[in-house]
Amino acid sequence: MNKNIEMNKNKEMNKNKEEFINFLMNKKHGVSKQDTPIGLNHLKCTEIEGLEHLYKEDFSKEDIISLFIGLENKLSIYSPSTCDLLFSILNTHQIAVKLLKDKEEINKFPRLVEWYKQAFTENKKYLKDFNTQDCPKKVNEEKRKENIPVVTRFPPEPSGFLHIGHAKAALVNVSLAEKSKGRMILRFDDTNPDKKYEEFEDQIVKDLKELQICDYKISHSSDYFDVIIDKARVLIKQGLAYCDDTDQETMKAERMEGIESKNRNSAVEINFDIFERMLKGQAEGFCLRAKIDMKDCNKAMRDPVIFRSTKSKHYRIGENLHAFPTYDFTCPILDSIEGVTLACRANEYRDRNSQYKWFLEKLCLENKPEIFDFSRLNFENTVLSKRKIGQLINDGCVSGWDDPRLATIQGIKRAGMDMGALREYILLQGASHKTNTISWDKVWAMNKKAIDNKSPRYMAVPETDAVLVAVEGVFGPYTETQPLHRKNLSLGYKNVVYDSTILISQEDAKAIETGEEFTLMNWGNAIVLEKEEDLGKVKKITVRLNLQGDYKKTKNKITWISRLGAVSIKTVEYGSVLKDDETFNTESIKEEFYYAESSVSGEEGKHVQFERVGFYYCDKPFVYNLVPFTKQKRTK
Repeated sequence: MNKNIEMNKNKEMNKNKEEFINFLMNKKHGVSKQDTPIGLNHLKCTEIEGLEHLYKEDFSKEDIISLFIGLENKLSIYSPSTCDLLFSILNTHQIAVKLLKDKEEINKFPRLVEWYKQAFTENKKYLKDFNTQDCPKKVNEEKRKENIPVVTRFPPEPSGFLHIGHAKAALVNVSLAEKSKGRMILRFDDTNPDKKYEEFEDQIVKDLKELQICDYKISHSSDYFDVIIDKARVLIKQGLAYCDDTDQETMKAERMEGIESKNRNSAVEINFDIFERMLKGQAEGFCLRAKIDMKDCNKAMRDPVIFRSTKSKHYRIGENLHAFPTYDFTCPILDSIEGVTLACRANEYRDRNSQYKWFLEKLCLENKPEIFDFSRLNFENTVLSKRKIGQLINDGCVSGWDDPRLATIQGIKRAGMDMGALREYILLQGASHKTNTISWDKVWAMNKKAIDNKSPRYMAVPETDAVLVAVEGVFGPYTETQPLHRKNLSLGYKNVVYDSTILISQEDAKAIETGEEFTLMNWGNAIVLEKEEDLGKVKKITVRLNLQGDYKKTKNKITWISRLGAVSIKTVEYGSVLKDDETFNTESIKEEFYYAESSVSGEEGKHVQFERVGFYYCDKPFVYNLVPFTKQKRTK
């Protein structure tokens, strides 16, 4: 499993589960929902002491045990709502839950263990409702009743090809909009002038088309830079933003510790002057920060940077601007201005929701979109970071953004993914909060079902050590017409060449014995008359046809091709681009050459099945990429 995925998965306070605290307290007790950190904010209003320490990174297993022992005698004095708050917070903490089930530890706090079991049983209904809730449906229903179309936005940074994670975000947004006859906005987030964006915009449109997403409005964040600058001026005039020249390392440390910057209380006039000079490139080293709350438990609220200075030239604006807004500042402003009604955001950014709402409120923006958090698609052993993908490309480890070893839309297409199957799989996942790490075999299993019925069947044998077979009883070459797919005749027909000289694989040649009757697939039975071997390898076989033989009684049924007209093809099998230790997998490509029957068209972009080998995607004329999880295992 990818180490980064594992690390995120094992964070002590599971942010996705933490939303259950809001859900339970609101549904069961009518308590108002709290912003992140949800548990800490709820605890401020209760008499539970010490539970806030669960949120500390250095709070050890021994500390938790001491906390549990202290809670033993207090359970009876807590109100029902306080008990449910305690249960929901413990339920979000992986180490706490493990301790409550640890047979070696539970004797230290038996009353707490029994209470937790009872609370779990009592709240099963709420846990089930929470895990199956579908917030977008509720939002859509409300909008539909009011005849208000839902407007969503998909805001990718055009700094690379779209990957499978982007595919989910795009499909969630477009499906929610379409259900209410609304629309999706494709907004290119081009706020960073240090990156080259123009080369990827057309590709993103192409990737969306692969996913059958074609109906949307296109905009750019840079279309609104003047508006965003004016909004920054509003915050400065209100005393809610200040210019800061603190170096990046110090600023990071101060935000972690909740220490105010030396510039935080600068006069409005000074901040206004510096900001104007930033825009002109005359205030190097300065940034503009929102003045929120440096003591907030949610570190996203600790005076985030909203404008940064740079000397880089923007690909659309040119050199007329020297300070640019951050995505976090740009997003709520443009969502409001462009009429977005539902802002779908990956739940890993949930901490920033409070920041998003703060900007909407302080800037008095009339349209305030609802926020819906959904889980990303996480896959085992998969690189989704555009920075890491770019590094692999720059290092020459992969051929480009469309390399079949990458989880980009174009990469998995070249690996043999049917785009309709991918779309169906993602939509089946829905827009849930629940985060899972998905195994690729589930996706490729659905893909196999999608391509099976439309993949023509051909026979092929490996070129390496291919064995010449002399077939007695055949007079001259002849052809017969056979269906490309016996269960789907609409695919058409092919001409199969039959001759007295055919080729079979070394593996099959070793499997059949002299005197054995076996089956030549799509031809009939034959009997081995003679078998020539040298140094452990079969060199030649002589057989006699026995077309009256019963194929049901033969042990070996093998594929073959006529040597006459045989076509040479290359097959490529791609593996994981990274090994378990996250180093580059130098053995992630395996190439093999095959002889295929003469009717193989080699048409690029089509799927085929080479019988008894696997399903393949024709990447280039007569170059076939093995579709993952379709390689047929041979029985010994």
